Amino acid sequence: MGAIFALFAGFHYWVGQIHFWITFFGVNMTFFPMHFLGLLGMPHHIPDYPDAYAGWNALSSFGSYISIVGICRFVMVITITSSSGKNKRCAPSPWAVE
Repeated sequence: MGAIFALFAGFHYWVGQIHFWITFFGVNMTFFPMHFLGLLGMPHHIPDYPDAYAGWNALSSFGSYISIVGICRFVMVITITSSSGKNKRCAPSPWAVE
């Protein structure tokens, strides 16, 4: 995961940061609740779990949906970048507000 985040961060150093931050928060919202569930004693690899763990599992699922949005954003940026003409150039400052 760390190597993939490094590749995404390097890519978005040049074309934007939205994907990195959406994916960063999504992955953290996915895996930190799993860490807390482990600390609370939820066993691994079970098809059903007690209702006491439902809130943390719902938060983890919501985080995975946010990660999917970040990945879709990444694919969108790649598609737009690769389909734009070679003669088009970016503005000197892409963060400038006009």
